[in-house]
Amino acid sequence: MPKFYRPLVCASLLLLAACTKGPEASHPAPSEQHKEEKGEAAEQHKDEQGEAAEKGKADAVRMSNAQVTASSIEVAPVRRIFADSIEAPATIEASPSRSEVVAVSVGGRLTALERNLGEPVQKGDVLAVVESGEAAQLKADVEAARRDLDLARTTLQREERLYKEKVSAEQDYIAAKVAAADAQTRLRLAEQRLAAAGGSGGGPLNRLFVRSPIKGYVIARQAVLGNVVAPNAELFRVADLSEVSVELALSPEDASRVQVGAAVDVSTPTRNGTGRVAFISPVIDPTTRQVQALATLPNPQGVWRVGDTVRASVLLKHPKGQAALAVPQSAIQTVEDKPSVFVRTNQGFDVKPVVLGPTNGNYVTVASGLSGEERVAVNNSYVLKAELGKGKGGDND
Repeated sequence: MPKFYRPLVCASLLLLAACTKGPEASHPAPSEQHKEEKGEAAEQHKDEQGEAAEKGKADAVRMSNAQVTASSIEVAPVRRIFADSIEAPATIEASPSRSEVVAVSVGGRLTALERNLGEPVQKGDVLAVVESGEAAQLKADVEAARRDLDLARTTLQREERLYKEKVSAEQDYIAAKVAAADAQTRLRLAEQRLAAAGGSGGGPLNRLFVRSPIKGYVIARQAVLGNVVAPNAELFRVADLSEVSVELALSPEDASRVQVGAAVDVSTPTRNGTGRVAFISPVIDPTTRQVQALATLPNPQGVWRVGDTVRASVLLKHPKGQAALAVPQSAIQTVEDKPSVFVRTNQGFDVKPVVLGPTNGNYVTVASGLSGEERVAVNNSYVLKAELGKGKGGDND
């Protein structure tokens, strides 16, 4: 190649190389592009997680067990119930098996009243003091019988010693043993007469101390200080209120559909509970033409009071029916314009929006939103709604 062509060829090669390299430099390498896309995806996922965490924080109420107890928030599991129920008027009464009438079988004058209506009593506590001539005679009989028994026992001990020393005859020893047994029988009889009168020993002879036969509360008091009471007159009524009765009035048609053992939902605007039907009367009341039914209702905290008027809903059993999830109506709160319930967690409560179905007595069915394994706030859930509102206000600030 001639020398004067060499510079021209070299310039042409350099120009060709530059044109080839330009387009390649305008695009990043595949590996670098992949790294950039992966970083953007990670940032987006992180943002989504942060938004979810913020939303979870806003839809939860953190509350300790002590705070739940102090706020009187009651928690109950979601129930599975059938769609049919019977509404009936009802009142809270003392359980017949857990209440007793306190009376004395002798007449007299009331000189002291130790308990008022509604006060708690222990078994054996003095409720009243009655002065009576008959009481004096009964207590005198007890004292005389006790002295006779002491004398008979002393005589028996002496005759037993003499008989062993072969000083006294065997028939004297046997007679002393029989006399001691008779004296003990007379003492027991006198004590039982005194107890049947409604009193107990101790104090002046003419006074009977009327005592409570059971532990509970004074739910009725007819005694008036200074009044003269007739024999067997009711003075007090004492009841153990750890379990109460719900007295329902059912129509004859409804009574034929109710079975003993059926669940009964009992509620007021601020309370609710669940009992069981224990008795259905086989007789129709001639005045009201209704059938009386009794349900037992646990009352360990004493929230149900004798005489309360309540709403009662008897849930009917349908073995072939389809059960639905349900919560008490008091558990439903409106959060962000949606019906919601507060589900108990280890940290407090989570808000769960739900789709509601038809009401079933004091319960409302849940079409969706719950699995049936949750435990929800059923009383004072409005406190949780208020706390939730405070939390959202703080976040907005």
